[in-house]
Amino acid sequence: MKNAVIYARYSSDAQKETSITDQLRDCRKYAQEQGYTIVHEYCDEAATGKNDEREQFQQMLLDSAKELFEVVIVWKLDRFARNRNESALNKLKLKKNGVRVLSAMEHIPEGPEGIILESVLEGLAEYYIYDLVEKTTRGQRGLALQAKHVGGHPLLGYTVDKDKNYVVDEYNAETVRMIFRMYASGNSYSQIIDTLNNQGRKTSVGKPFGKNSLHDILKNERYIGIYTYSKIPRKNGKRNSHAENGEDKLIRIPGGMPAIINNEDWERVQKRMKSNKKAPAAHKAKVDYLLSGKIFCGECGGAMVGESSGTTGKYNYYVCNAKKRLRNCKKKDIRKEVIESAVLDFTVNYVLSEEVCNALADMAHAESMKESGNKETIAAIKHQQLKNKAELDNMLNAIKAGIFTKSTKELLEQLEHEKDFLAEQLEEAKFFNSEALSKEAVSKWLSQFKKGNVNDVVFCHRLIETFINAVYVYDNGTVTVTYNWDSENEHKIPFSDLKQSSSAAPTPRNSGFSPGFGGFFIPSFLAFGQVLSELIVQGSRLKKPRKLFFCFRGSYSTLQLLQRFSVKPFLYASIICKISDFGRTPTDCAVSCPFFRKASVGMLMT
Repeated sequence: MKNAVIYARYSSDAQKETSITDQLRDCRKYAQEQGYTIVHEYCDEAATGKNDEREQFQQMLLDSAKELFEVVIVWKLDRFARNRNESALNKLKLKKNGVRVLSAMEHIPEGPEGIILESVLEGLAEYYIYDLVEKTTRGQRGLALQAKHVGGHPLLGYTVDKDKNYVVDEYNAETVRMIFRMYASGNSYSQIIDTLNNQGRKTSVGKPFGKNSLHDILKNERYIGIYTYSKIPRKNGKRNSHAENGEDKLIRIPGGMPAIINNEDWERVQKRMKSNKKAPAAHKAKVDYLLSGKIFCGECGGAMVGESSGTTGKYNYYVCNAKKRLRNCKKKDIRKEVIESAVLDFTVNYVLSEEVCNALADMAHAESMKESGNKETIAAIKHQQLKNKAELDNMLNAIKAGIFTKSTKELLEQLEHEKDFLAEQLEEAKFFNSEALSKEAVSKWLSQFKKGNVNDVVFCHRLIETFINAVYVYDNGTVTVTYNWDSENEHKIPFSDLKQSSSAAPTPRNSGFSPGFGGFFIPSFLAFGQVLSELIVQGSRLKKPRKLFFCFRGSYSTLQLLQRFSVKPFLYASIICKISDFGRTPTDCAVSCPFFRKASVGMLMT
């Protein structure tokens, strides 16, 4: 029998421990049916699935390297993660250690029939949590429109009364006034921090002061009585206190809360902060490394990271992080454009053919039919809700009769928490069990990728995040790709020009061709059709056959096509296909090889 572990998670303090118990029970039953031996159970309490910052989850990842178990069983895939990127990355970590992830409540078969089903289920899980966030945000905005506290730690210097109104906390309000006075008097951040920490004063979350906390306090309009709301979260789910959703979503209510700082001190502080602000750095175009977090060194297994070289950041590469930081790997750098083009071309041609998409849609529909219409779960939750309501009614009757002790209060809170948890579970059960996925729905979901433009960075991000699990690059010219639905199997791209695309400086060399020949620069497979058409037009105008030299960057499939359409269809003695080794960019080609008058998609005739 294979060894397995169980991972269980629930999302907030408003959920009872019985939710973990239910997950463990179902997972144990699944393990017994499938013939697995449970050797350990990992449980994260009040932990979100939007990211992987969970203590027991991280411990499970570490333990997977000890070869103690071969399978991780979760109740549903959303217990593992509700963020597809985190899910794919962590499944890859487990796969490296020989560990698979299985769902006890979702039948996801092996092979191609599970391809689209798992992707859709993970997509639905991510949609569910963001839909829940949207509903929560609407409730918070309703409170904010009344200048009420919307949750979390109150701002330093304030407490909150039973009606969620802000009330000045005099002890901490004095800390705020001290910060404003010292800064307005010319003290530096360091001097203010030392004074506060020496006096034992703390931030609103009970931590020592730092420069970031001071900046947030000195810029916060709430201290002059202006209630504001509508900050946006960071991508990892944490709140960003420096960004706002925009004027159309920002709630700003002058006089909406009691002021701690007078307007005169406020203006003095803002004036000094403005004068101290350094001139912004010269604008630099941000390089978008599409494969960040998904590309790894085939030599040492470490992550590869984006890096620019040249005085203007002209050349962009993926570099082995172990080589860069620890100097313990000799992996050659790979040009960003080369590897991204190879992976995108391969993915589009491998994944999104019409035949494969139709087959996946049929299989996903058939599998979802097996899982849909599960009314037992909904019925069980409703039964538990009736039981919970009866217990709550009995408790309230006891309180009305004058029976109210510490134990009564604790039991009442427990029942209220259970009520909230059951409501959330019912909503989720209805969401996932409403109906089977239709073939049309799956096809529509896939069509967004079939019709996408690979020259559109946003589309490329979506394509990579949805389908690609990991990319491994080797110095022998091999690239392997694993996909989210099929992480057990590697797909090899025999991409032979990786060596020539490394970070070594371009060396001018004699190509063996004279300036009288023409040439092409073909950036990718997608440009090939355009180039081929131009080839026929230009070739028909030649008085005698000539050899052509193709300088191109593209996937292996491009090279195969060039070789396939070589001599006979055209008016040429031969077409010589050769991977570019003249340099890293079209400009380098022009410098290193004089017969290139310009580098573009098109014919150069002399």
